Amino acid sequence: MKRTKTVIYSFMLLTCAVHAAEDSAFDKAKGSAQSLWEKTKTTTSEMADATAKKASEFGDKVSEVGTKASKDAKETGVIVWDKMQEVGEATADSARKGASKIRSLVGQEDCKEGSIACESKE
Repeated sequence: MKRTKTVIYSFMLLTCAVHAAEDSAFDKAKGSAQSLWEKTKTTTSEMADATAKKASEFGDKVSEVGTKASKDAKETGVIVWDKMQEVGEATADSARKGASKIRSLVGQEDCKEGSIACESKE
C-alpha cells in the first residue's frame, strides 16, 4: 500500500512538474511572440513614415520640374510662333517678288483683274 501511495504521489508530482514546465514554455513563447509583434509594428510604422516622406519630397520635385517645363514650353512656343510669322512673311515677300519678276519678264506690268499671275500682288 505504501508503494502504491508512493507511486501515485510520484505520478502526481511528476504531472505537476510537467504542467509547470509546459506553462513556462508557453509563457516564454507568448512573450517572444508579443515582442516580435511590437518590433514588427514599430518597423512597419517607421517604414510607412519614411515612404510617405520620400513620396512627398518626390511629389514636390515633380511639381517643380512640371512648373519649369510648363514655363519653358510657353517661352519656346512664343519663340516658335514669332519665328513662324517671320518665315510666313518672308515667304509671302518672296512670292510677291517672284510674281513681280515673272510679270516683268513676260511684259505684263499691268494686271488684269482675275489673272492668276496678278492675284499675289498687293
